[in-house]
Amino acid sequence: MKRKLWGGVGAALVTGILAVGYLRVSSSEQPNSGDEGATVSTKSSPELTAPVKVTPIRQGTVTEEITVYGTVVPAAGAVQTVSVPFESRVRRVLVTEAQRISQGDALLEIEPSAEAKLQADLARRDFESAQKAFDFMQQRFDLKLAANDQLLQAKQALEQAREKLESLRRRGLEAIRTVHADVRGLVSKVSAQEGAIVLAGTSMVELVAQNRHEVRLGIEPENIDKMRLGQEVLLARVNASGAKTTSGRIGKIARTADATTRLVQIFAELPANSNFLLGEYVLGKIAIASARGLIVPRSAVLPEEDHFILFTTKEGRAQEHTVRVGLQDRKEMEVMGEDLRPGDLVVTLGNYELKDGMAVKVDASR
Repeated sequence: MKRKLWGGVGAALVTGILAVGYLRVSSSEQPNSGDEGATVSTKSSPELTAPVKVTPIRQGTVTEEITVYGTVVPAAGAVQTVSVPFESRVRRVLVTEAQRISQGDALLEIEPSAEAKLQADLARRDFESAQKAFDFMQQRFDLKLAANDQLLQAKQALEQAREKLESLRRRGLEAIRTVHADVRGLVSKVSAQEGAIVLAGTSMVELVAQNRHEVRLGIEPENIDKMRLGQEVLLARVNASGAKTTSGRIGKIARTADATTRLVQIFAELPANSNFLLGEYVLGKIAIASARGLIVPRSAVLPEEDHFILFTTKEGRAQEHTVRVGLQDRKEMEVMGEDLRPGDLVVTLGNYELKDGMAVKVDASR
């Protein structure tokens, strides 16, 4: 019985020893993962090629301009005020504000007030009295009963009375009168109200002569020394896509800043064929400097600490250039570099990822 037990134990031990040996042999035959990784890492990786978009450097002119805003206003001397020379009552108002009118169009219908009619009656009575006095004095003079200076005084009094009455009649003091426009243009303001009594000289209607507009613009005080009379201003309607640009000229330059906006006002004269509306909001662009040199898109130039760089491409490689920048507008800028030439292909897209000497491929789709 004991032999059988020890024989079973011995068989188990032999089996265990054989299993351990098999595992060792198997593990020695498996490749080492660390060695494999080291082998892979020693292989050279393919060179990175950056897709870019390029455009030729051109020789040209870049202009620096400022953008200003303003309003269309009547030009100096373009506003005509319509008033009456005597106290009147407004019977009818025949126009409205912002209405276009032609020369001769009816604006108002007025009649003399009660006070004005009284003045006309008094002037008529004075004339009639002066006429009778002169006739009487003439009879006495013919009869040698009056001196020559007496007749002369009566004649002068008659002439004065006649002139006063005729003046009132010419001004329409004795009848209903229609007031007409003297110019072609726009009604900018109507102050008169039907039935109202207005004093002599009171403004009732304001007219702006046609094509007598200008644009009042506000500029920053630091730019005032860059403005000059006759300088061109490109004008367009604000918020109007595809709006036509009109060329105006600076006609007046203020020398004080506006108390509210702190801007300096300049006035641009408009051509006769401009179609801007009175009171319209307008955008203006004024060129303040220009330079001729090598021109590139703004996207081509990159800031690099205390200087600027750009990349050109040659034979499939990126070339880094240190440049100085000059004038610039919204899209382009002037650059200066000793090794730049017109026609060189400058990178405008994909340049942020570039290094000097990196392989590049021009991607037309970018």
